[in-house]
Amino acid sequence: MPPANRVFTDQELADFSKDCMKLAMEALERGDVEAAKRWIRRQDETKDVIHDLYLHWITALLSHVYDRWGEDEAVRSVRDTARNFSLPLLKQKTEMIREQGVRAWVEAIVDIWRQHSMYPGMKIEEDDEKFVFTLNPCGSGGRLIDMRAYEGPFAYRKLRKPGPHTWGEKDMPIYCSHCPWVHEIFPLAEGGAGSQFWIHASPFPKKPGDPCIHYVYKDPEKIPDRYYDRIEMTREPRRLPRSHGLEPEQSGK
Repeated sequence: MPPANRVFTDQELADFSKDCMKLAMEALERGDVEAAKRWIRRQDETKDVIHDLYLHWITALLSHVYDRWGEDEAVRSVRDTARNFSLPLLKQKTEMIREQGVRAWVEAIVDIWRQHSMYPGMKIEEDDEKFVFTLNPCGSGGRLIDMRAYEGPFAYRKLRKPGPHTWGEKDMPIYCSHCPWVHEIFPLAEGGAGSQFWIHASPFPKKPGDPCIHYVYKDPEKIPDRYYDRIEMTREPRRLPRSHGLEPEQSGK
């Protein structure tokens, strides 16, 4: 019999080693639907706590670099770290499409977004040439904008200078500045035309309530030239031009 001053039972302590979905599955297996619902609700209520902590930490860190060393150094910080997780994902995407087709890639994107606080508010549509992802809001950059985190006395920074790394836009929220590098520029530099993970049809939300809209083209050859022009790249060379802040021979290695 446990001591009188125990706070938790042995079973409760054992359950601490399991995540909410594991506990929900165990409840379903023993036929306890109400317990399963309770764990699913607990998962939904707590899933964003750590996510949002790191979201703010990254944005505060980039804002600190901006304030201490200037906008150009903040851009370099994003650029030089973005390649490290863009290229491994490009390899997975390339293999997935080669072996299973674009359907598998769309399903993989949906799985990523399901773990990235995109719900509720995400809608996916399909037309003859592409899939349209409407994120309302995006679970990270858009979420910060909806929080008005770029306003007030403790506002995070925005990139004032337009360039290929901002899709030619001014005042890009600093967290959103990884998107051109990770989703479009580095995949193109490494994989060539059509290697973008998706196209940012609406570059980034301009105000709270604006959605992010992404396109995934069924045939990469059908991606319009304007989506290459705005990041100052072409369909041909697998390299980053000097306007991106890297010497051409440094890219694609």
